[in-house]
Amino acid sequence: MRIGIFVELFAPSVGGQELFFEGLARQLVKNGHTVDVHCIGHESGLPSSESMDGIVVFRYPMDAHYKIPRFKAMKRAWPTIFRYALHVRRVAKETSYDVLFLNQWPLLHAVALPQSQRAKAVIHWCEIRTGLFYRVIQALLPRIVARNVAVSDSVGRSIARFCSGSVRSLPSGLDVEHYQSLPRIRRSGICFIGRMTAHKNIPLLIDAFELLKDQGYAGALTLAGDGPVLEEVRTRAMASRHASSIFLPGLISENDKIDLLSRSEVLAISSLREGFPRVVAEAMASGLPVVTCDYEMNGTKDIVRSYNCGLVTQPTPDCLAQGVRDLMAHWDHFSRTGHLSAKTLSWALIAESFEEMVGSTPINRSASHSRSFSEAKVA
Repeated sequence: MRIGIFVELFAPSVGGQELFFEGLARQLVKNGHTVDVHCIGHESGLPSSESMDGIVVFRYPMDAHYKIPRFKAMKRAWPTIFRYALHVRRVAKETSYDVLFLNQWPLLHAVALPQSQRAKAVIHWCEIRTGLFYRVIQALLPRIVARNVAVSDSVGRSIARFCSGSVRSLPSGLDVEHYQSLPRIRRSGICFIGRMTAHKNIPLLIDAFELLKDQGYAGALTLAGDGPVLEEVRTRAMASRHASSIFLPGLISENDKIDLLSRSEVLAISSLREGFPRVVAEAMASGLPVVTCDYEMNGTKDIVRSYNCGLVTQPTPDCLAQGVRDLMAHWDHFSRTGHLSAKTLSWALIAESFEEMVGSTPINRSASHSRSFSEAKVA
């Protein structure tokens, strides 16, 4: 098949959706498919086109300020989104792709698809938003494409209300063999790994960690990552009564991340909103239990419950601290179940599920009855 992937951002941008589409694209190329990626060029100096391990990446339009627009409240440069949407419309009309695979973001590109191409279009939904604008978009877009897939069963259930067909889960995958699971006796500390953004809600995690230390917890807290609120987080950590036990190494390498996941005893995610964070899958592959908070838009809670790889707590410092203590009391159980479940998240299996969906039956007919990747399945 010739597959066109249309995403807001792609490598070298690092984020959950970039990693999802890159990992799936690499596996599809290995499986013999032709894969083109069309994205926005978000940094100066990036080539307008290049080949990455057989994936042909096209960047248009180019906007070095796309992620830092003049009006910061807009989060993204909307004029660039309009240009990208028109570009997607033209490419979809002029290029003979067998499948058009769209990321949920930046939304407008899906609306711009020509009517003639919508019968072979698939949208991948990575998260659900609750604002009025997003609720309208989430009700509209599923109806204009042939198929909808989601990063998790919970996201899929939300989208399924607005489309006639079933919504298959295509979770964030990984190469399981790259990770290592050390025994608990060789582990210590709590870690967070991700973008330092406001919605990650890291001050709540620091507050909970302080309570744990007050009660005698011996481990440290490592907050690894870079982002727009890094200095705010650093300031909060330095002001902590347990500042000497809080470490901020910044952006870490892939090898250092794998090492940190294998050496930590808890991965903590206090985010206000998430889809299926890749780091959760990586933690599962590392035998690392996860604790997260019960926010409405935090999809991590559904992943943790479905895979039984950790605990979900109320979003307060004392509840989060108690959740960490409860998790460590049953550490072996959550480590084992998460590690076993990670085997269902290999890219080879996820690519096979995608191929079955778009190849075994015409794309605009009912879903295949073949094996779906339900996050509730445990190896």
